[in-house]
Amino acid sequence: MKHIEYDSLEQKLASPLDYSEGIYLVYIEVAKTTSIIKEIVSKHAKITTQLEFGYLCEAHMQAVPEIARSLSLENHAIYQIIRLVKLS
Repeated sequence: MKHIEYDSLEQKLASPLDYSEGIYLVYIEVAKTTSIIKEIVSKHAKITTQLEFGYLCEAHMQAVPEIARSLSLENHAIYQIIRLVKLS
């Protein structure tokens, strides 16, 4: 297998301690998209696209645990939350 150098990519990784104004594209996967889940996510992030099983959102790093917490408190299953790319 070819060796890949990850050093340059690792420098662009975000930290959970990122309290900056940086915005990330985040994918939130749920069992079924509903107006209730959309409303909960919208309190913490800007939903850009609704998909079959989730949402693409623009969010600050610290919004990610808040989204998870808010959905969990209302007993909505979260299958994954993926931070895709830093937008700003």
